[in-house]
Amino acid sequence: MPRLNAFVSPEYPVLFSLSEVEEAETEGAADVALALLVNGLPSFFASHRVPGGSLENVVVSLESGDARVAVVGIPVEVSSAGEPGRRLPAAFISLVCADGRRITVARVVGADEDVPPDKLARHVIRQITRGVQIPDLARS
Repeated sequence: MPRLNAFVSPEYPVLFSLSEVEEAETEGAADVALALLVNGLPSFFASHRVPGGSLENVVVSLESGDARVAVVGIPVEVSSAGEPGRRLPAAFISLVCADGRRITVARVVGADEDVPPDKLARHVIRQITRGVQIPDLARS
């Protein structure tokens, strides 16, 4: 397996809110909306579903102090109906809490097969540190 590089941001205060999931099969689960305070401005980071059994531990981690963002570039196989699979670069984005808990929250897949995954990951972490919100990264 190739060696993976993680690109890590400075620490940011984390803002979060919880909303209960009302589906029968997800008893006790909650959706956690996450934002980072980047340069004094809140920047939406991600929404993440947390199972009921893990919710208390995740909240403790989020309250443990400022967090960092870690981005790892990995090639992924992408296929669509009737077409052979293509290997595209992807950036996997995690929130690393002060207590060490890692919460993988998003994946950004590049459109150009010729871009190395590390280059995409560096671009993503740079944009996050500038306050670009993850949903907007697909357009950058």
